[in-house]
Amino acid sequence: MKHSAVIACIILLVAPGLAAHANEQFTQLDGKQIRARIVGKDITDGPHWSMYLRPDGALVSSEAGSSWTGSWTIRNDKLCMSSPGSASLECNEVWMSGANVRMRANKDQKALEAIVAVHRSN
Repeated sequence: MKHSAVIACIILLVAPGLAAHANEQFTQLDGKQIRARIVGKDITDGPHWSMYLRPDGALVSSEAGSSWTGSWTIRNDKLCMSSPGSASLECNEVWMSGANVRMRANKDQKALEAIVAVHRSN
């Protein structure tokens, strides 16, 4: 009986948070919104990696102590990025809910999930 009460309390505490996350409304951004909400900021998972979209079109990425610089542009309401040595651009739809961002090439792909944060100078 005591365990049932503890489990019920945990469910009552956790359930509202799970429901809020499940009901999170992501909106697809157009080119102007991408520029306003993401350019000049970091896209990051928090502790492991980040991508900084500099206003001049440079993309600075860092992960596990190493970094590289590529480029970015906006085409047809998608954020397009390239890595060093690659001539091709990878273009992704950008969806946001608050500071949460999801990027994917098309609806059939799994989305990259991250947060948009104020750029941290290195």
